[in-house]
Amino acid sequence: MSLVRGGAAQEFTVTLRNGNTREYGKLRLGFQMEMLVDESSAGQQVAQDGFVLQRWDAASGSWRDEKLRIANDYMPPHMYTGGSSLARDAVRTVRYRLRALEQGPAGSTPLMVTLVDTERDAQVSYHSLPHTTRR
Repeated sequence: MSLVRGGAAQEFTVTLRNGNTREYGKLRLGFQMEMLVDESSAGQQVAQDGFVLQRWDAASGSWRDEKLRIANDYMPPHMYTGGSSLARDAVRTVRYRLRALEQGPAGSTPLMVTLVDTERDAQVSYHSLPHTTRR
């Protein structure tokens, strides 16, 4: 994914595919990027490093803000809450988009996507999406 500060959002999808072993009661997707630091951002604090993550809400036909964690550490599964069920053999695809606001650093760091079973405080899956933001 390639973003430009102040430019258009880039869309991507996350597809959850459950096997036939068990149903999940509460699955939650978590999104995180490590901090980007460049000379233009020295001393500035920009919310979420100047990124906006949104999820497509088909029921309302609109984009909804989604939490994007900017941190250089690991968030353990027990810190995630909420989630939705996923039945055996179910497949769910969710649309997201990420935008880089005008203010914020440039650079490269992956967008980390973690799937957590919040009922069992366990990570179910993990994937990283390569990403670069430029001016």
